[in-house]
Amino acid sequence: MKIIHTSDLHLASALTSRLSSDRVRERKRELMDGFRKTVSEAEKIGAAAIIIAGDLFDSERASGETVEQVLTVMERAQDILFFYLPGNHEGRLIEKSGRHLPKNLLIFKDEWTYFKLGDINIIGRSETKENMFSELSLSEKEKNIVVLHGELREHSEENGVIGVKELSYLPIDYLALGHYHTYSYHTLSERTTAVYPGTPEGRGFDETGDKGYVIMEVDRYGIYHQFRQSAKRALRIAEVDITALERRIDIEDRIEESVSKIHECDLVRVVLKGKRPLGIRYDIDSLTSLWKTRFYYFELKDDTRVSFCADDFKNDKSLKGEFIRGVLADDSLSDDIKENVITMGLRALLGEEVD
Repeated sequence: MKIIHTSDLHLASALTSRLSSDRVRERKRELMDGFRKTVSEAEKIGAAAIIIAGDLFDSERASGETVEQVLTVMERAQDILFFYLPGNHEGRLIEKSGRHLPKNLLIFKDEWTYFKLGDINIIGRSETKENMFSELSLSEKEKNIVVLHGELREHSEENGVIGVKELSYLPIDYLALGHYHTYSYHTLSERTTAVYPGTPEGRGFDETGDKGYVIMEVDRYGIYHQFRQSAKRALRIAEVDITALERRIDIEDRIEESVSKIHECDLVRVVLKGKRPLGIRYDIDSLTSLWKTRFYYFELKDDTRVSFCADDFKNDKSLKGEFIRGVLADDSLSDDIKENVITMGLRALLGEEVD
């Protein structure tokens, strides 16, 4: 038997980024298309079920149109059961929608909710709390999948936290988790594997890398899983060290080298790092324009520091000299802070944009 495990789709996300309004709308459609694609893939591989481990929607304010689209997709996939755990973002949005719910949609309640899929137990709860596993009833001789949304920690001491020590003795075969937006798995005991599938589509540069869902394979011996990449676009961050580069053309070459293998449909952030000579100047907007049209989205951030020698400004009567001497003489500042202040100040004096 095959089961797909997904979470954190965050449909109807505001996508507050630097994307144009047209591309924000397009990305919102792509998030929904990602859900449709997951369901389509489940049908192609003959999956019996899809587990959605929380945050299907980005908030309780998701539009009725978005909810309708999701429920219609579920209804049309009549041969698939949807086990849905409301996460910490959407609340009980689907149940409060007033819409007739599909027969193949099974929703976990706040307390432990038990379902059967053939000879597999699928159990979950949308609310996590201290000592919650003492209330969980599982059969040692049956296969058990437990669905939760939250952060793995040593103990379940607060809402949103799942205590590893409390569940380690339980006969759980697969812990289907949601909350973290990057795929990862953790072996909690000889029997139990905990899996975060990650978000199917990255939305911001805090969600870089490959995104997709997990396919679970259940046989008489156990439950196995594999991650499948499915995102239409990836978010990539490239750090480029320009230390010792003294010409703009050399900086351009270094940036090009860093992005040459990134797919053109991706969203890209290049971060300039290192120290650069005081005399070298470049316009970030001008540099950005060289790659802006190649990728779906491209931005360039300057995190460099200006390289300078304090002795060179001992007798300098310019504004730069006065500024540098004043900062260096301030004993209340650490060396790192002095360097940062001088870097920002020199950028401002050179007419560069300061973040």
